[in-house]
Amino acid sequence: MVLAGGMSRRFGCDKCSFRINGKTMLDRLVSELDPLIVTRHKRGYKREVVEEGEYGGPLKGVKEGVKHVRGEKVFITGCDYPFLTFRVVSSMCEKNYKVVSFYDGKVQPLLSCYSVSYLRDAIRKASRLSDLVTLSDEIYYVGYYEMKMYDPLLASIQDYDSITTHTKLRFSNSLVVIK
Repeated sequence: MVLAGGMSRRFGCDKCSFRINGKTMLDRLVSELDPLIVTRHKRGYKREVVEEGEYGGPLKGVKEGVKHVRGEKVFITGCDYPFLTFRVVSSMCEKNYKVVSFYDGKVQPLLSCYSVSYLRDAIRKASRLSDLVTLSDEIYYVGYYEMKMYDPLLASIQDYDSITTHTKLRFSNSLVVIK
């Protein structure tokens, strides 16, 4: 599931529509993962859920999206991670835990795989996105060394969420990864 309905305030424009080497950040995720897209306005993807009502942040997006998830596991991310790979997602979701989350010194709920049954229960108790990870009594944290086994360049975990990143992407070829 890709949350694609944020305000993009730090980024300065709709980050899902921002192009890196000719391809939008959201298109990169769609072609790599074929995810369910949760958005606040129609974007034209075949697997898309449009949130109704006022903006309620990413937790509202997850609440809406999980209603449409079929299967036992769901990986949740945002457009912030345009180089996330199928190998990373599948490796994390293969683990037999309620929550498998990347950990870089803080909880990363948008780089996590969840048991759908756990998520449906936790979403009712959560008051913020990080609660989806921390409420679980069964968490597996993936650190940098393990992540490097799935993605040696760690491109999957590069977070493109701010205007600083946006500016660096526009003006520094060394930061643009060509896939």
